[in-house]
Amino acid sequence: MAPGMTARLQPERELLMSTVSTVVSTRIAVPRAPFFDWLVPGVFDTELHTVLRAGYGFPGTEWTSGTTGPWDVPGSYRTIHLTDGSTVREEVLVADAPDYFAYVVTNFTNPILRRLVKEARGQWWFTDDGPGTKAKWLYEFEGTSALATLVLTPVIKVFYKMYMTAGLQRIKERAEDELRGKVQ
Repeated sequence: MAPGMTARLQPERELLMSTVSTVVSTRIAVPRAPFFDWLVPGVFDTELHTVLRAGYGFPGTEWTSGTTGPWDVPGSYRTIHLTDGSTVREEVLVADAPDYFAYVVTNFTNPILRRLVKEARGQWWFTDDGPGTKAKWLYEFEGTSALATLVLTPVIKVFYKMYMTAGLQRIKERAEDELRGKVQ
């Protein structure tokens, strides 16, 4: 293929693989290392349904199955069963305690999401904030096409951000309730 043709095709490829993301953050009155240990290999592993509940037009987590390893080990994956009856596959990409956690969500069985989303990537950053932790959660959705990304953009930027904010608030409340006074 001629070099000029490669250059012409690249923008089209980028257009087809466009993404939309949103981010939320909060301060949690628990030190970073104990918070990470409580959240990633704990709540995210076995209690995801307690923090990711249905709302804002999105299903919640009902249960998980087929988990292949500890949830703080890259390469571990599982099936998440959602409250609308659909499922997704989730895989740990990076678990760098107590600083960073990343995962990818694929294989959407919801008929609408399957047509719009190729994959979604979640990333968490944890930084010291005085005696507590600043938690930042980013979700990035890769659309199946430029049109799909166009449709997804307001949904993700408005409604999914509200869904994430509610989930992060539940995490904050639980962590502060369950860990405060137990860790230094």
